[in-house]
Amino acid sequence: MMEQPEAASDDELAPHRGAYFPRRFVTELYELMKSRSDLFEVITYGDLDWVDGDDPEAFYPGELKSWTASLANGRRDRSKIHVLLQYDVDSQPQRTMGLLADPAHRGVPANVMLFNRRIDRRLLSRTGELSFTDYGIQDALLRRLEREGFVVGYHVNAHEQALFDLPRAHEILLNDLAALRTRFGIRFVSAHGGVAGPDGRNNRDLPYPPGLQRDAIWVHNGRTPRFAANFSDGGHNKSPDPSTRDLRDFVRAMQPGKRYRILLHPQYYDVMASASRRFTGTPWYDGVIAATQSPTPTFWTAVAADLASVRRPTAAVVAMPRRTDKAVQPTMLDRLLRFGGMRRT
Repeated sequence: MMEQPEAASDDELAPHRGAYFPRRFVTELYELMKSRSDLFEVITYGDLDWVDGDDPEAFYPGELKSWTASLANGRRDRSKIHVLLQYDVDSQPQRTMGLLADPAHRGVPANVMLFNRRIDRRLLSRTGELSFTDYGIQDALLRRLEREGFVVGYHVNAHEQALFDLPRAHEILLNDLAALRTRFGIRFVSAHGGVAGPDGRNNRDLPYPPGLQRDAIWVHNGRTPRFAANFSDGGHNKSPDPSTRDLRDFVRAMQPGKRYRILLHPQYYDVMASASRRFTGTPWYDGVIAATQSPTPTFWTAVAADLASVRRPTAAVVAMPRRTDKAVQPTMLDRLLRFGGMRRT
């Protein structure tokens, strides 16, 4: 296996491929959440009460215990539905940037998971060769959004970059974190699925270096805080039952006092949609595609009507300020880099 030079991006090769949903399908949800701010509170990983320590057997249960206590003592509003939005920026990054810049996203923070370097997944899977692609991220936009309460995290693909060599993968992971932290306030990581190695393991199976958990918290795909339910649009073309993949049904089922995670891959959403062959013939999806020509909001009207009868209790609660601090000193990362004889890139 060998490393190849940087290749053209997906944007150049197929600028309209794979946008199976109109962007409005999600931006109308955000408008609905804002119109029902009495019912919905959108949170980020930075809003969770993370405990000290690196033991995963205690780390994630400790966060959940703290969250549950905060609902019981009124520090968090248990009469609201708490929703966490996560974006995995796997490909077509310009679609993520367009979604984040949409006016409907103002006041609705998301957790945006970025690669440091994006690889050509198909080439690696087909030939075993490593090639990097362009990855057009708008740093100024993301830094502004960080100041507004959005979170930028690292989408771990170190195992693939290392061609499945574990010591090399750990070195790349640390250097990727260091590089991204020169641009953003990285506090959280989420594993990319990606290509599996000869032993069947992929990025989610990468053992985390000792001492790093508290410094860069792993939040999805391999290690995760708990939610009442999770929605993901991942694996679109391999979905065994598209009838169960309607995001509106997931939102309809939400209950006050619980927290939920919605994981989206923004490469599937653009101003104009191209019908998915895998989902075409599914009634709810056919309705979405048919409605794309409407100049007025139509995707979430029925859900808004269903939620109209949901009212919050009038009990007073203590409002929690949103954490917007960006600067996090990666002291543990610095120590690990020095210990391993590595340096920031």
